[in-house]
Amino acid sequence: MPTPVELSSGPRLPSLLGSVLTSRLTRLASELESRHGAAGDAASRKEAMIVRVARKLAESGGDLSQLDRREKRATLDAFWRQELWPAQAGDFDNWLRWAETEWRPRIAETRICSALLRNFDLQNPATDHFALWLTTRQNQLWGRFGDFARRWRLAEGDAAENAGRKLAADDMSFVRDIAKSVQTKVALHGSGFLIAVIAAYTCHSAQRTDAQAWVGAEDLLDLLGPRGFARACGPQATRMVTRNALVCALVEWAARLATAPAIARALDLCFRLAGDPRLTMEEWRDIPEDCVAQVEKWLVERTVTAAFQIVEELKTDDPSALQKRKDFWFAYLPYATRARLIGAPKAHRVAARLGEPCGALKTYLSDHCGFLLELQGQTGRRLRVIELNNLAQTMFWPEGRPNAPDFVQTAHDGSVLRANCGQLFSHLPADTWTSNFAELIEMQTGIDDCTQI
Repeated sequence: MPTPVELSSGPRLPSLLGSVLTSRLTRLASELESRHGAAGDAASRKEAMIVRVARKLAESGGDLSQLDRREKRATLDAFWRQELWPAQAGDFDNWLRWAETEWRPRIAETRICSALLRNFDLQNPATDHFALWLTTRQNQLWGRFGDFARRWRLAEGDAAENAGRKLAADDMSFVRDIAKSVQTKVALHGSGFLIAVIAAYTCHSAQRTDAQAWVGAEDLLDLLGPRGFARACGPQATRMVTRNALVCALVEWAARLATAPAIARALDLCFRLAGDPRLTMEEWRDIPEDCVAQVEKWLVERTVTAAFQIVEELKTDDPSALQKRKDFWFAYLPYATRARLIGAPKAHRVAARLGEPCGALKTYLSDHCGFLLELQGQTGRRLRVIELNNLAQTMFWPEGRPNAPDFVQTAHDGSVLRANCGQLFSHLPADTWTSNFAELIEMQTGIDDCTQI
């Protein structure tokens, strides 16, 4: 008969308890979701109530007596909805008297401070009103959250600027202080105040290239949370301007360093901010063109490498012929501005495993794979190319050619591509195709034969 000690230290018990707890937590989460809706639904319901309260107050001239208790509490966030309810000084005073009477000591201060961080906007009068009210009451903020608020002077207008400047000077105490308290983390997570800190950090880090700069950016993005800038609080315009500025800063840091690790790190962080532009350009539309162009150029080698890796795995081409094609196109990468991976179903599956975006290619073989590439000569003339495996032909579209494949397309039809291209070459004969390709590229773009360099 095993002893209790033997049972508690046995190898199966932790996994058994973990399984039971996981099962119970799963059931509880399911019950809560069915009863109250998913987390996203709860956030939507809260926002809907704030909007409804702001409109009711606008219609009633700020009459709090028209609201129930829950609506009066939601009024705190409604103060920042100036476009719906342009609150006046008297409205702030009336509500603060209600809060001071209704909420126990320290509760009002803590809730108001949290709302100030959440909705932080220096252009909104609500920020000044509540910050001024908190100035003489910061000692009422309790626990580690109160310690954090006092240390970083959250009630003062330059608090976000000060935090961002210190982070840019490699003082990481702001991030460390947040980590000390769950309540502080919750209050700052995705907050307008954090957006302001990121804006200040980006501004004061503009000329940096050191490794610590990346750490600061990563820590701030971790605090922002998985929803990123799009679902954070604060004015949308401020969020988008800050996000775009940070993307540009990351790209500039990597461009100055010009090392593969720096470029890879910049791309990973940019993907967190705006997504992979090879998947969709939606989040990149308002980012400066030169920044987008640099990111696209960095992604060319990754895309072309993935294409040849997929072909190797599918074993559709003779290894020596494949290596010759790979060497040829890699020689032209310095002149490549953009690239997209395209493939039929079998290639798509390999691309998914590699984690590389892949456009659909409708063609007669399920293992067709290749890439869409744009070359640009020093004179600015451009040439688009589609290179496919399995002895398929390579297609060329000189600049100005109608119906050229577009880099925002997510699907291509092989028959349409062949019908619309300007020139169509094969990789045969094996000893002359490279010179034929190089001659065409030079004629259309002015790029000298890169295979001879």
